[in-house]
Amino acid sequence: MTAPVYMTNTWYAAALSDELTATPILRTLLGEPIALYRGASGNVIALHDRCPHRFAPLHKGQVFGDDLRCPYHGLRFNALGACVDNPIGEGKIPKAACAKSYTLAERDGIVWMWWGDQPADESQLRRWPEFADPERYTSVEGYIRVKGEYQLIADNLLDLSHAEFLHPYLATEGFNRRTQYSMEQQGELVVARNWRPNEPISGLFAFAYGDDAPSHVDHLSIVKWQAPSTLRLEIGVTRPGQAPEEGPRSYQAHLVTPETAHTCHYFWKWGRDFKLDDHDFSKKLQASLQLAFENEDGPMIEAQSEHMQGQRQEALNPVLLPTDSASLRARRVLQQLIDKQVAS
Repeated sequence: MTAPVYMTNTWYAAALSDELTATPILRTLLGEPIALYRGASGNVIALHDRCPHRFAPLHKGQVFGDDLRCPYHGLRFNALGACVDNPIGEGKIPKAACAKSYTLAERDGIVWMWWGDQPADESQLRRWPEFADPERYTSVEGYIRVKGEYQLIADNLLDLSHAEFLHPYLATEGFNRRTQYSMEQQGELVVARNWRPNEPISGLFAFAYGDDAPSHVDHLSIVKWQAPSTLRLEIGVTRPGQAPEEGPRSYQAHLVTPETAHTCHYFWKWGRDFKLDDHDFSKKLQASLQLAFENEDGPMIEAQSEHMQGQRQEALNPVLLPTDSASLRARRVLQQLIDKQVAS
């Protein structure tokens, strides 16, 4: 079996900012084990987890300033992976004593890792200004590891018709019959829109309105996929006939990074422009969303993956429904980009 081919010279989510401290964590990203930590400088740092001496796991070591000391024989590596201290013998540092380092960028509470041999291009970073504007928005976040191929999660998010059946608390009976769905491609961006005029209000947005909640709302959701696996989801409701900006809205980041060919990391951040100071609601919202991903989306995607038995979706000739068009287009765009990089 050939090694999986991923899109290169691009950014992948490596962690949420709050995950990284002076205690390193191990995270396998795109098949490589990586030690991630935050140095005394406040910078986030990523080194290949294997010490070049006896191949001990560096993430089990200790951080000194921005350096990481191997737990086995004490070699210390700086943020660029160079060995800066050898406590053995006379302290001579072998020329080959270096650990591979990875370029990171931290924006909007997300730690991104550049994957590729070209210089990192920060202009390619996808931004969520809502996560950096606490006066207008507040957010919750979470993470799960999924035993399934990473593109399956993008498929799941680009086709929200599953909400009626997998997340009944987010969608009422007949939700899909009332949905006006459309898809378009804007360059390499794939956009799926779901418009539901005069839709029965869900519990979440009824809470957003409070005691004055209407029984029905105009409901709009927009999913924007960007290669290789970054999705922005906007959901808003208004009283029927009002302009979209007049009602409560949420702004979400869904970030998927391959761990291996058949497992992946799923990071999410869920911002909102209502109930900003309601910390109790934030706790309940975070718990309910995390539970949904862990107990509903995640298990379904893992069951899909198991039944696919390592085969590509195209090889299984899936039955197609109208709302599959966005995920199919995203898969096509991604494969074109990968084919282009392989040919170059």
